[in-house]
Amino acid sequence: MVRLRAYVVIGLMALLGVSSGCWSAPKVQLTAETLAGEYFYYSADKGEPHDPDRLTLKPDGTYALVHMTGGRAGSVEAGRWQVLNDFQPRVAFGSQTYPVEIRGKHVRLMINQDLGHWYETTKD
Repeated sequence: MVRLRAYVVIGLMALLGVSSGCWSAPKVQLTAETLAGEYFYYSADKGEPHDPDRLTLKPDGTYALVHMTGGRAGSVEAGRWQVLNDFQPRVAFGSQTYPVEIRGKHVRLMINQDLGHWYETTKD
């Protein structure tokens, strides 16, 4: 009876683990070539107007961030960028680092995850 109870407890724990979504994502090494492209600024807050800043990451490690004030090209920030493959892959440019989030064909560079601000591109 004691043995049966132990098996039931182990089975329930396994079922609980599977049903709660326990998983381990494979570690993927991202490269400059895979993340290069043109990104646009998005905000989860649809009620607040925002300018569609445009970020261009080039495979050679350079970037250009065009601040689109009023929907028109304004100031341009340019420099070098790099991919940081550690616990969570990130992209670094300027004085910031941005966690990389990939959802299907959409690649997001998360500016502020709590407020829902990011740069996004769609890959083929």
